[in-house]
Amino acid sequence: MNDSSSYDVIIIGAGASGLMCALQCARRKKRVLLLEKEHQAGRKILVSGNGRCNLTNAYVSASDYRGAPELAEAVLKYFSFQNCLDFFHALGVLTVQEGQGRIFPRTGKSTAVAEALRLACAEAGVELKTDSEAVKVEKKKLFRVKLQTGETFVSKYLVLACGSKAYPQVGGTESGYRLASALGHHLVPPTPALVALNVREKAVARLQGVRAQVRATVWPGTHRVLQNEGEVLFTAYGLSGPAVLNLSGPIGKALPEGPVPLTLDFFPEIANKEEFLKERVACFPSRTAKEFFAGLLHENIANLLIDFTGLKKALPVAAWTENTRKTVSKTLGAWPFTVTALRPWTEAMAAAGGVNCAEINYNTLESLRCPGLYILGELLNVDGRSGGFNLHFAWGCGYTAARAMPEE
Repeated sequence: MNDSSSYDVIIIGAGASGLMCALQCARRKKRVLLLEKEHQAGRKILVSGNGRCNLTNAYVSASDYRGAPELAEAVLKYFSFQNCLDFFHALGVLTVQEGQGRIFPRTGKSTAVAEALRLACAEAGVELKTDSEAVKVEKKKLFRVKLQTGETFVSKYLVLACGSKAYPQVGGTESGYRLASALGHHLVPPTPALVALNVREKAVARLQGVRAQVRATVWPGTHRVLQNEGEVLFTAYGLSGPAVLNLSGPIGKALPEGPVPLTLDFFPEIANKEEFLKERVACFPSRTAKEFFAGLLHENIANLLIDFTGLKKALPVAAWTENTRKTVSKTLGAWPFTVTALRPWTEAMAAAGGVNCAEINYNTLESLRCPGLYILGELLNVDGRSGGFNLHFAWGCGYTAARAMPEE
């Protein structure tokens, strides 16, 4: 085999973790081949954050991750929020901070991030091959990678940065799981994460397009309660928006056991809702129910609440009984829904599940089952909340693995 097909490191997948790893390895004087099955690198980076690329979060911590938060904690030790900011600033990417600590490129376009990484990789000497799908990997003395084209390359180290099944329309695939399994790894079955929810209640369609600030509570399994505050978006089929997207991973794991109950609190900031309603009734005693909710709830939510609780539309609120007030306040604090399914992989922004992290060295991301193999990012059983956490973990994985690879 000629020397042109031999490398120090072959990286499969030119997404966030693959690009970062390739750049850091090349800067450490390694000969790097970066393989990407799509026609361009970083396609998921380009669609992230609605095309704006929420590249990290000022408040990133291990508690923002599920699956193996201890592995996320180890990665954050090597690649903190400040490390991330400094890295992108050094690449020439100016950033701005928005609500909830979310960091975006100042240009408002994800191309700023993807292009900066691509240019830096080219300048560092990374050899990028697009339209190059790896179909077979094996380890003898060296790693051998065979492409769909029939070409074969060998390397001392192999990095799987293939991403997950999420967003197949921009390259999400099962190939990473298959390659990791071929090298001896086991999988936690992948399920969609950061994905909207189908609910049983058909009346939700009356709220299609309505947004509200809520606290969502779910019971995904016995005695376990999870909560998240943020915006909910009502859809024809159910619920979307950050408040529920961040709970979709655990819900997906619980759904094989049956539908999962979920409630929405429309006024999480009001501890005693019954007392609040009593005081409001005293202020506006002659109003009808619909008039009473003006300025308090979106009109469509108010109309559905009136129907849901059986309020008499013409009755002034001063005539409400104590029981009526209790029913209204209870519904506003815990409006019940029944989650029957997650939306499909084509709508999922990330995946829960993946390569079992018990088979990975947390400090290096090297495989404990196949020396010289490194597994990164979304291929691992680690998933973060929405808000820049998954991209930060991907950058951090690429950085951590490259740092840990022995010097040539």
